[in-house]
Amino acid sequence: MTDDDKFLERLRGDAAPLRYQVDEVALARIRARIHERIAGPQPGVVELLASWFRPLAAALGVVAIVAAITFATIEDTTADADVLEVVVAGEPYVVSD
Repeated sequence: MTDDDKFLERLRGDAAPLRYQVDEVALARIRARIHERIAGPQPGVVELLASWFRPLAAALGVVAIVAAITFATIEDTTADADVLEVVVAGEPYVVSD
């Protein structure tokens, strides 16, 4: 027997009282929880659609808020100017009253 084997045997002996022995009540609870998760109520059509549309609605809401903030910022910066010049693909376009 090597020193490592002796150390591991001693470690196993010292750790033996720390082991958790599962009793029948705990096993029954674990089985009941697993069974409940597996055989539980399946989501209906409404819940399934809601799980898809909620993130979509949240993303569209964020886009709407960003657009509103951007529009308000553009309105503030162009309120004093009579002429608005926009460059698209290298072509300048002038918008005036």
